[in-house]
Amino acid sequence: MRESPYLKSIPYHLPWILGLAVIMTVTGPFGSYEAMSVPVRLFFFTCTNVLIWIQVVVFGALLGQFEPIDRWPIVRRMVVAGVLAALPGAIEIFLLWSWLVRPIPLSGVPSIFLQTSFLTVALSIPIGLLVEQRLRAAADVEKERVATASSADPQHASAPDFFRRVPPALGRDLLALEMEDHYLRIHTALGSDLILLRLRDALAELDPGRGRQVHRSWWVAEGAVASAERDPRRPILVLRNGLRVPVSKTYRDQVKEAGWLDG
Repeated sequence: MRESPYLKSIPYHLPWILGLAVIMTVTGPFGSYEAMSVPVRLFFFTCTNVLIWIQVVVFGALLGQFEPIDRWPIVRRMVVAGVLAALPGAIEIFLLWSWLVRPIPLSGVPSIFLQTSFLTVALSIPIGLLVEQRLRAAADVEKERVATASSADPQHASAPDFFRRVPPALGRDLLALEMEDHYLRIHTALGSDLILLRLRDALAELDPGRGRQVHRSWWVAEGAVASAERDPRRPILVLRNGLRVPVSKTYRDQVKEAGWLDG
């Protein structure tokens, strides 16, 4: 999640969120025009908008960690993120309004949640669409780089499709692939780097005999395993470069059949 495109997009969204706070300060929605002065409204909407926005981004990033949900259309996934963000958002609005204006009876919380859900969903869908637009643009740049490298170097063009994506500085001694949201971290004997590619797409480009998937987020190359550890929770593969890779229950039998857990 540390490389999630949602979290990395935060600097690009902040000006829009602050601009929305100014607009809401001027218009005074949800009864705030009569209840608050302009400075108080500005403080209130800046705090709530920034908090809700951060929550939408975090939930969007979290949902991206679950592969079945990650395959949903972006609008549906971000609607779910918006509704989830409305839960803490309603509490924050309840507390801030009670502090700045007057206490709100608990009976008013459902109404606050409905209004907050409208706001969070309205925020989450544009955020998701902007993130996906940036990812598509980056993917187009990557495709152009691969195509240029292939046409410029016939020997490079004859290599398996996946290796056209590997930065030359990493060499070709592939050890493992690690999924990080929309990105893929390539681990080789010379280091690691990120490319914009999903793990399942990388596996489609790699020869099945080059290695095997050992976890939802990990693929390990043949000959990369140096030893194995029996962790109380799950087995751990230790690679030649010292990288520790977890083996999930789903893939444990396949890893045992390969003899990797006996190393």
